[in-house]
Amino acid sequence: MAKLATYYIENHKIEVVKTLFGKEKVLLNGTQISEKTSGDTTQHHFEIAGHRYTISQRDSSQSEKMNAYQILRNESPIALINIESQTSIKILVLIVAIGLGLGFMVGVLVYNLVL
Repeated sequence: MAKLATYYIENHKIEVVKTLFGKEKVLLNGTQISEKTSGDTTQHHFEIAGHRYTISQRDSSQSEKMNAYQILRNESPIALINIESQTSIKILVLIVAIGLGLGFMVGVLVYNLVL
């Protein structure tokens, strides 16, 4: 299961994970509280300490600038920080490209020095 987001609400750990079968699960302190087919309009509803919470995925145009998920408490949006470290493929590709470029340049330099 790929962990998409982790939030802390009132000392409770909320995790959003995606399964291999395309399901999106919400875990409250490690216990599954919601499971739905992953999609743009998927909403997960649950209660903590008498407050109703809704977690839904933002549309892709907003998720680049903000959290990928919107969280509502009693129908009012709340600001939470996703503490799940986001692995960035772009940074990895950049590091690999720089490494290959530097390796090529050093190889050409050594080749020219040897000949």
